[in-house]
Amino acid sequence: MRKTSKRKNKIVEYPSEPVLEEAFEEQPRAQRRKRYFWLFFGSLVAILLLYWLLTTSAPKPNAPENLSQGENSPDAVIEKFHLVSTIQGMKRWELYSDKARLYQSQKEAYADNIYAQYYKNEKLVSTLTADAAVINTDTNATEAQGHVELVVENGSKLETDKLNWNPDTDQIKADGKVHVYKGGDDITAVGMVADTQLNNIRFMRDVHTQVRDTGEIENFDKAKGF
Repeated sequence: MRKTSKRKNKIVEYPSEPVLEEAFEEQPRAQRRKRYFWLFFGSLVAILLLYWLLTTSAPKPNAPENLSQGENSPDAVIEKFHLVSTIQGMKRWELYSDKARLYQSQKEAYADNIYAQYYKNEKLVSTLTADAAVINTDTNATEAQGHVELVVENGSKLETDKLNWNPDTDQIKADGKVHVYKGGDDITAVGMVADTQLNNIRFMRDVHTQVRDTGEIENFDKAKGF
């Protein structure tokens, strides 16, 4: 007789997905928290970086000098700009500039390389030079900016970074650091108000005074013309 044998099939079972989930859940809780923390931290850094790039690259509103095309471009660009301010027919102020950009909607002119002359009773009393200026085209109120230097006919001198002039009152005002040479005094301060002849000066704070040679002050050169 032929012998027959029966081979038993062995069934091998593989773990299902729930087993994997259980294995994941068996990981230490501290390790999972650490993984979640770094994932959240990385996402937060990416969002903040994107926000910073968008805010720094966008031009500020109401600042036409930041834009040069389209509807925000200047209405006119004037080479060798010359402006005269008068009150009741008397000349109070005369300004020269290499170039000016006019914005009619803002009623402002942005000028470069400034030279200005201030008058009192039709007499030249002081001159001013600056890197740039913003001029209100309605009132002629002016803000001079960058290396501002005002020189008075008597040799007094003012140096600052930003200076505002009000044509109605003929007052000049600086909010930042100022350096004034007047007579034998060398004065530094923060903030001041005066007239264009550097009379009736009122310093705001941090005032320091030292004595200088009077002859040295009188030898200051006046600001050169346009």
